Amino acid sequence: MSAPRILYLAINLPASVERREHIANQAREHGIEIQIVEAVAGKTLTDEQKAMYNYRKRESMYITHLTPNEQACVHSHRKALSTFLASDYDYAVVLEDDATLEPIFNEGIQFLTTKVPGWECCKLYTEPSRLYELCPTIPDAPVQPVFPKKIPWGAIGYLYSRAGAEKLLANFNEFWLGADTQLADIMLSRHIPVIGVVPNLVSTLYVHNEQSDIDDGGRRNTVTAVQRTKRTAAQYLRYRASVIARAVGKWLMCKQMRSIFRKTLR
Repeated sequence: MSAPRILYLAINLPASVERREHIANQAREHGIEIQIVEAVAGKTLTDEQKAMYNYRKRESMYITHLTPNEQACVHSHRKALSTFLASDYDYAVVLEDDATLEPIFNEGIQFLTTKVPGWECCKLYTEPSRLYELCPTIPDAPVQPVFPKKIPWGAIGYLYSRAGAEKLLANFNEFWLGADTQLADIMLSRHIPVIGVVPNLVSTLYVHNEQSDIDDGGRRNTVTAVQRTKRTAAQYLRYRASVIARAVGKWLMCKQMRSIFRKTLR
């Protein structure tokens, strides 16, 4: 059986030259060829793209809307999925341009695509707290499959199979959340098999990470603080219902992946 073909994509705004050089230099160091997916900019959103943002659903839970740049980030991830599916590759790694590739990056990707069955989406970076084991430790493996409690946090790096990308894109015709949370919600609600890995294969150690390309002057942290205190009772109840639904989805997904790995990783 021939080795799977892997497409490496990095999302980057044309104006972010330093970030583009950052990810391109790392790709060269790891001996991989990376294709730049030109990110969508908030100021260039088309009417069709704007129409995909569900204002009513957003307002049912939040007092603020996603900024144009935050909406554009969602469209950039959709564009990366479309780029993958338009190719003939078996898998795709989709990175944001501030990702830092870990030394075991190549080895980990090779292991996941050849030795670990059953998943369709894999987060390459997850917060270290509350990682749930899915199977006994795999001897001599560069990474171990886990299920991350904080699966909606961070969209810096994903590994997709074609099946996973097809399912995600088919259910991505509207959105009301940021890119990371929206992707996680689709995975969980549509039962798309998703895992994380330890140790992480990418990290957020880039020196310019504090200068987010999608944050409008630090607005996002301010907005989060306001939302916690200004929601109406109805908004709060709907928001809590969405959090509970996500928690149930994570529990079911963790159970699903444990069942898959019990059968396949012995």
